[in-house]
Amino acid sequence: MPFTITQQTMIDGSVTGGPVLPTPTHPLIKSAYAPLSRADTYLCNFETSRQLTLSGLSGVTLTTNAQRIVDHGMVASPKDSITAFTASVTGSKSGYYMSVGMLLKNRGFTDSFTGTTTGIVAAAGANDIGVFTLRKRFFDIGLEKGGLTATVTGVNYAGDSIAGDYYDSGSGQFIQKSTGDTIGAVLVDDGMFVVTSAALREVATAVTGIIYKSKVLATSINVFCKCQPDEMNYSTNLTSALTGSVSSDTTSAGEIQQAYNNLLTKSPLTGSTDRFQYTPSMTGAGAGPFITAVGLYNNNNDLMAVAKLARPLKKPTDLPITFKVQIDI
Repeated sequence: MPFTITQQTMIDGSVTGGPVLPTPTHPLIKSAYAPLSRADTYLCNFETSRQLTLSGLSGVTLTTNAQRIVDHGMVASPKDSITAFTASVTGSKSGYYMSVGMLLKNRGFTDSFTGTTTGIVAAAGANDIGVFTLRKRFFDIGLEKGGLTATVTGVNYAGDSIAGDYYDSGSGQFIQKSTGDTIGAVLVDDGMFVVTSAALREVATAVTGIIYKSKVLATSINVFCKCQPDEMNYSTNLTSALTGSVSSDTTSAGEIQQAYNNLLTKSPLTGSTDRFQYTPSMTGAGAGPFITAVGLYNNNNDLMAVAKLARPLKKPTDLPITFKVQIDI
């Protein structure tokens, strides 16, 4: 895969106000490109994160004790983004209770760690639990530790308010912000939290909004574009040539193209090449092209990617120069 560099200069030799996209150049102009080898490119996988918000969740409002003491679930949520429910060892969701208990145990959580004293993590405790889980399509490879905060409204089974914020401590504990108490555990790899404090199990089904950071596995393509001192010492910007340097009697498009080819294949800059002539300021002492962007092309001369420099860089003619182009996928 070849690459090419675009320079941008004014007629007076000064650099224009910012980088421009590289202009695809005729494939016959060999010196407009520099080849890339496999050794110039490598792939790198890395983890990053992005913060996401789900708001307007339809937390369940339970108005009577009879409603609160039975297992129940969150009945609606935007875009079917979450699942939430309460479960007990003898209730209608007892199977979920056992499954979640085994999951906590297999992940190494203990009763004291999760704020439970009567044994959801142990064999067959009598505690009720609440479970809130994000659907897989709403997070990537997992949640970032310490990046989850849930906002809750409503009351628990006893009619006491449970409104407020609850968050991930960063070490796996699910914390009630107003008291600082540990009320459960956050399982970041599964995109879920479990409330193991029976008195607060309704927290899971009363969530109205949640902010979390999703871990993302990304791939970076790194390309090292090397330019030797005697390469690309010309400008592809047509304003660098004097207006009218192609004589008026040149009417053939082929002759004009050939004159332009002759201009580009001259390295370094000279005052004139056949019918093209550079502006005097481009060939004087200290003059030369400035690099504003790097273009990556495939073997069919199709422009595949563009990397822009933060500011124009004068092309050195006494030292090689290497640009590292990073493409995140």
